[in-house]
Amino acid sequence: MDDQANDLSTNASAAPRCQAITRSGQPCRNRALGGQRFCRQHAALAAPDAADEIAIEVAAPAAADEIAIEHADAAPAEPAPADDPLAQIAAEVQELEVEIRNHTGAGNEQARDMAGQALRLIRENLRRMAPEALQRAITLIRQNVSSDYLDPDFWRGVSMVLRYQVEEVVGMIQRRRRGEHTTDAYGMDAELVELVRPFSTFMYRTYWRTSSSGLEHVPAAGPALLLANHGGVLPWDSMMIATSVLEEHSSPRVVRSLYPPAFRALPGVATALETFGQVADTPENGAGLLADGQLVCIFPEGVGGLGKLFRNRYRLQRFRRNGSVGLAIAAGAPIVPVAVVGSEETYPMLADAHPLAQMLRLPFFPLTPLFPWLGPLGLLPLPSRWSLAFGEPIDTSGYGADAATDTAVLGRLAGEARDRLQALLDAQLARRESVF
Repeated sequence: MDDQANDLSTNASAAPRCQAITRSGQPCRNRALGGQRFCRQHAALAAPDAADEIAIEVAAPAAADEIAIEHADAAPAEPAPADDPLAQIAAEVQELEVEIRNHTGAGNEQARDMAGQALRLIRENLRRMAPEALQRAITLIRQNVSSDYLDPDFWRGVSMVLRYQVEEVVGMIQRRRRGEHTTDAYGMDAELVELVRPFSTFMYRTYWRTSSSGLEHVPAAGPALLLANHGGVLPWDSMMIATSVLEEHSSPRVVRSLYPPAFRALPGVATALETFGQVADTPENGAGLLADGQLVCIFPEGVGGLGKLFRNRYRLQRFRRNGSVGLAIAAGAPIVPVAVVGSEETYPMLADAHPLAQMLRLPFFPLTPLFPWLGPLGLLPLPSRWSLAFGEPIDTSGYGADAATDTAVLGRLAGEARDRLQALLDAQLARRESVF
């Protein structure tokens, strides 16, 4: 890999660089067009006969380069501290992303968006690297990555940096296999949670184009019980709820989802879920998390919610048990209903092959339009458009301690929560303009 980096660096430096100055005060790293002083993007900022004015315009505060920064997906980078190399390189990568996303010249729009996403992924992964690895990544980026996404060298440079970041991830996994890591009392590895954030954010913002409303109903501190509908064969909804609170809440928090204990029968599944912050759905675990002041997400439909047929989508199944609301009463935590729309279209389940499920010791075996007919490709979720609605909290502070075990009170409170959640779902579905 080092040899490839050196070769690319040498080839890139053979051609003269663009003489423009970017907003951050750094020289542009693009290669100049043949026989010209500037690259494709900066040459387009002025008329062909005004080449001498381009450098002045690009460097000036009110230049056309500044106007292009107003893009919803890539806000301009804040000035980076001079003594913080991570902040400096992150700002430079973000600036490249801004230039690419706002470029309106010739070029494939899909390639431009893909280039912007690649740079965002690089930028988000930088903060998860060890100091030594970060210095190597900084060198690779500055030598080999420009904003000229139509140049093959751009894709070679991006590929090299991403490959190096993947190698760092592999090294981290190997260290974990040697036991060189720490987890909390429930098995969560905070470093790995941070590691998957770029992926979960990509699925949230880009793949499923998720919108969230009502996040102000989620407490900024202290315990709360998020009560959500379940659906879609695989528990992507859990990841999207957690991503919404972590990425969009005014006070980002980690959400601890409770997974069905039946998943413990699947080799490796329980360990993987716990590593990324989920916890087995037992009264002891739920009570302990709420006592610690954490956000706990439950899916009271249980596995039956995940495995309901497509014709029953967004119709709440019978709540598996009412004891979950008792946990909220015991902790004095509010219950926040969360309506998830979009999950049921990711894997439209047409039938359940129950004999196969029994043979494989699975709660259900889904038959969808793509699975199992296309093999592993059938597990690729469809890119439906998602929306999350966090409803007004149900206050539990007025209940006494005895109410936490009173079946009549639990049944009434669970019924209220179910009605509110179904009303939220119906409202979200009524506003939805399209599935995809």
